[in-house]
Amino acid sequence: MKPRAGVTASSAAAVEAGARILRQGGNAVDAAVATALAGCVADPGNTGIAGYGGHMIVARSGRAPDCVDFNMWLPAEWPIAALRKAYANGSPDVTAVPNVVAGLSIALQRFGSLSWSAVLEPAIELAESGVVANATSARGFKDVEGAAFVKDCFVFDPLDASGGFRFRQPALAGTLRVLAKEGPQWLYDGPVGRSACEILRNAGSPVTPREWVEAPRAATIVPPAKLDLSQAALYSAPLGTSGSASLFATVTAGAALLDKGASETADSVAAWARAIAGMWSYRFGTAGGNDFSSTTIERWLERAVGFEPARSLTPSVGHTTHLNTCDGTGTLVSVTLTHGQATFGGRWAVPGTGVIMNAGMHLLTAADPLPANGRLYAVTNMNPTVARLGDGSEIAIGCPGARRIPTSVGLALARHLAGGLSLQQAVSRGRFHAESAALASVEMERWDVDTVDALRRDFAAVEDEGPRGPLTAIRREADGTLSFGLDDRAGQGFAAVP
Repeated sequence: MKPRAGVTASSAAAVEAGARILRQGGNAVDAAVATALAGCVADPGNTGIAGYGGHMIVARSGRAPDCVDFNMWLPAEWPIAALRKAYANGSPDVTAVPNVVAGLSIALQRFGSLSWSAVLEPAIELAESGVVANATSARGFKDVEGAAFVKDCFVFDPLDASGGFRFRQPALAGTLRVLAKEGPQWLYDGPVGRSACEILRNAGSPVTPREWVEAPRAATIVPPAKLDLSQAALYSAPLGTSGSASLFATVTAGAALLDKGASETADSVAAWARAIAGMWSYRFGTAGGNDFSSTTIERWLERAVGFEPARSLTPSVGHTTHLNTCDGTGTLVSVTLTHGQATFGGRWAVPGTGVIMNAGMHLLTAADPLPANGRLYAVTNMNPTVARLGDGSEIAIGCPGARRIPTSVGLALARHLAGGLSLQQAVSRGRFHAESAALASVEMERWDVDTVDALRRDFAAVEDEGPRGPLTAIRREADGTLSFGLDDRAGQGFAAVP
């Protein structure tokens, strides 16, 4: 019997937390919040309760989708020029006010059916009992070996002679238990928030205690960005402050190539890569290229997709996590959130709490923040997405990977919607990416030499595209049955059903 509810994410422990909530009668939003909170424990290198968002697309059956927007923000009075500097991980000044808890709690309050304490319980149990480190976590811990926060936050239990291990977080478990009892606001106006704010201010941050306490008000529910295609309507995070425009451009360019009836050839891959590079060059290389205040996405796409790729573009890195959920009522949820530009975010923790702080201030070095709701919101490339197809089926999809996120998701969607590949085939097919004429990257092991040579004719250099984090997707058919698309790369995707 095919499943009618399920969860996907980059951690087996996190997806099981979401499936557990579905078994308990929770809906897709309850499961998404529980999966995200469990991911804050099970995938600590990429997210945490002191991380930042982040967007959530909630698509309820028969209704227009909603976007819970909990992107990183700065108070409007902060002097941006003074804050645009090099930030060193391991120093508190790299940290912005966290909003993962704020965003998840507003989603639960508006769309969920269970209590905050109920959806937090799986994360508490994981922190207490521990999580077996997967390949991603093991690499992350290797990156920060010897850092002071690691000793404060983690206890490691070896499993066998092969080097496998389980990591426990007893201090974080204690913090989460109080958070479950007192509610989400406690993180901001309780002792954790007061201590973190004091540390930040002593490090020179202009954040005030009031801004910290009022941080949950920065999480809002807004209409998602939308693009209508012949095959589907795509819903993603707000234009300008997310990667949705880049996603739309990648899908538009790919659909135009694949709609001609040809499968991907060496020349079509090169043409697709040129279009992606032109779009990135337009978005971050032109005045107003990321400004959607006086244009439509359709007009923006006309300019961006055909833009001549620049000679160079500032690279971007980031460590994010993604999850999708679906329940028996037909609600789909797609969520992306992060800890920042490096594994384990800012690489410092509030003493005695197990709470690792984010590295959000790095975002100021990439693009100017955009004003909204009396605050300045960072420009990221996260774009959780829901697609509604003409046959009544729907897809929730997303992945980690910084600027690779819109490209990876866009490649998969175009191949599935316009190229005729199954969802799993579309996820598994070889990826490529380009941001300027200087460099294209391609998964060498998944493409033949002709494709690599075609890219070399158009780009000054071509390099191997390594794994950037697991892309996962859920497709719900019109009859309610589900299928999954799970990354089969080194960064593996996982699924669980109730």
